[in-house]
Amino acid sequence: MGQLIAVDRGDGTGCYYAIDTTTRQPVGEVIPSDVYPGNYRAGVHHSSRGVMWVKVSGSSETLVDLTQVGTEDFTTVQQALAAISRNRPR
Repeated sequence: MGQLIAVDRGDGTGCYYAIDTTTRQPVGEVIPSDVYPGNYRAGVHHSSRGVMWVKVSGSSETLVDLTQVGTEDFTTVQQALAAISRNRPR
């Protein structure tokens, strides 16, 4: 597995694909929070469950099926990419 880079989806939404630099495949996505402008959500592509969202609770992270409180805590695209990297399937 390679490092991740953010590639703008190019659709004017401010969303990014998280692309693995080794495989050149998307492994997740970063989307702007609709609750906290300026923050982002980190979505991890899961082969059988679709997009799973990284939820922050204190100092831990879990993957959840739906966006909810705790999924909009990333203040930069790079923070969201790092969360995708920590939580993507190995």
